[in-house]
Amino acid sequence: MLIYWDANALASRHATGIVVYGSHLLRALQKYDDLEFIGLLKLSRLKRKKYLPRHADLRTQLYIPPFSDWFLKKNAVYHGIDFKVPATRRLPRVVTIHDLGVFEKDLSDPRFQAEGIRYNTYLINTLRPDRIIVPTDFGRDHMLHYFPHTRDIIRVIPHGSEQAFETAEHEPSIPPDTSALVPFILCPGSVEKRKNGERLIEAFENSRNVKERRINLVFAGGMGYDHETIRARAAASPLTEYIHFFSGISSRSLQALYKAALFTVYPSVFEGFGLPILEAFALGSPLITSNIGAMAEVAGDSALTVDPYSVEQLSAAIDHLAENELLREEYRAKGIHRARHFSWKDAAALTRDVYLELGGG
Repeated sequence: MLIYWDANALASRHATGIVVYGSHLLRALQKYDDLEFIGLLKLSRLKRKKYLPRHADLRTQLYIPPFSDWFLKKNAVYHGIDFKVPATRRLPRVVTIHDLGVFEKDLSDPRFQAEGIRYNTYLINTLRPDRIIVPTDFGRDHMLHYFPHTRDIIRVIPHGSEQAFETAEHEPSIPPDTSALVPFILCPGSVEKRKNGERLIEAFENSRNVKERRINLVFAGGMGYDHETIRARAAASPLTEYIHFFSGISSRSLQALYKAALFTVYPSVFEGFGLPILEAFALGSPLITSNIGAMAEVAGDSALTVDPYSVEQLSAAIDHLAENELLREEYRAKGIHRARHFSWKDAAALTRDVYLELGGG
């Protein structure tokens, strides 16, 4: 079966969440002899073809909709891995919707929120993909809240944890000097409002361990919506000398941070999945995360979970893990075990089933 694969998001210099998802899912899918893949690239992405994952060995084709739609084979399946499908109904279309966070008031940049809501509504109600893949039960329920008519076409397919990092030779590498930071708490992911950085900083300030043990707080990720507010809060903190930001680091450097951290904190208030949870688990970093939404679903009982809106709970959890080495070891072991339940091989098998549903296999 021929699968047209939207490769535009993969042609990137940085190991974004979409790149991690797309590259590892593609790698696992390519092990099936009955599937053939053609990567579709728009004109502006052709010059970035060299950034496609090295393992992909992906045959590519220029795609300029709507003109190119006439050349797509009818007996194939189109998979848009990043919220996009073509308007044509010549062939079945699958779309992966990682989350609908843009619908959450105050968590998205208001300059783009209305446009994002309009686009997703157009995608689901007008383009009407044949199947929608979401990574969690929470994501399915969130989708049904806004688009209840999609119930029969949604498929829940979780991400995997193996090879959580796509290390690419073209990635910029700014290796942090972890020796100067130890001991430190790691907060991975983009610095933006929904990641809850302001409350984390306040909880960090309230910790009785931080000053006493000179514990640092390290934010590691790109700058997202309202990052200026979070960085300003850190600069105004009485503990500002203990708060650090690393942006644009390579996946190899991020991996080193996970391994060197005392533990990881991921107190996000909204995610479609929360890939850093699996990254922490896979690399043996004890984890504090939120007890709501996708975070609670992915973490299970293998992380110390708290109400992300409660500074008091977050601060108490930080102290609890900082003071108790045996507890850190317990959550380290739980996380490693939990990570084994999330496999790209399983994700590929379930995705292939979706293709076969639509392609008559």
